[in-house]
This record gives sequence, C-alpha cells and structure tokens, in this order.
Amino acid sequence: MILIHIRKKARQRAAEWFCALNLVLFGLTLLAPGATFDLKAYAAFRAVFGEAATGGLTLLVGLVWSVGLVVNGVRQQLTSTVRATCCFAGVIVYALITLAYVFGSVRAGILVPNAGGNAAIMVLALFCLYWIGEEKGGRTDG
Repeated sequence: MILIHIRKKARQRAAEWFCALNLVLFGLTLLAPGATFDLKAYAAFRAVFGEAATGGLTLLVGLVWSVGLVVNGVRQQLTSTVRATCCFAGVIVYALITLAYVFGSVRAGILVPNAGGNAAIMVLALFCLYWIGEEKGGRTDG
C-alpha cells in the first residue's frame, strides 16, 4: 500500500524529481576530481563561488529537495513546504547557472548549449513551484 502511494506521488512529481536529481548530479560532477572550472566557458562560475562551493551548494539543494520528495506522503504539509522552499532555491540556482553559462560563453566567444538547457530547467522549476502552491492551497484539480 505504501509502495503504491510512493509510486503514484513519484509519477505526479516527475518534473520535481528531474530538477532535484539534476542538481544532485551537477553538484557531484563538480565535486569529482578534476578542474572543470578551468575551461573558459566556466569562468563566471569560477569568479563567483568556485568549483567546490558551487558543487556543494547544488548538491545540498538537490539532496534536500529529494528528501522532501521521498518523505512527502508521511507529512505532506511539512514536506510540501520543504519542497516549495527547495524548488524556489532551485529556481534561483538554475537562474545563476544559466547566467554563468551565458557570461562564460560570451567570454569564450561561443554559446554553449548548457545555457539554454539550464534556462529550460529553470522554467520547469518555476512550473513546479506553481504546482506546489496549488497543492498547498488544497486544489487538486490538475
């Protein structure tokens, strides 16, 4: 019974799962050995937080958001607040990532696809934030 409930909730929240897990993977990638930010397209990232701090921030937001999604069925009001907070943070993080890619691309003289891809994920996270707000308001008609 609980497994069915979790599967149903996971299916309804596929967009949130995508955004949260994308942040986790982005963070893990940056925390892995290597100097990703040495590439010209990442100059804006390097100038603001640095590789480890950016990786840690995105990993933390993604993990907390994922935990909120996992626990959602048990304490729905509490975790919808956690989900909304993480989703809002995710929108900000995706906006910053998009801007960093755009600025880095301008500096490098070539536009990287990551700028548009992360902008699209930011819009998806905005939709998720709207849907969480509807859910918290008690409307379940969509």
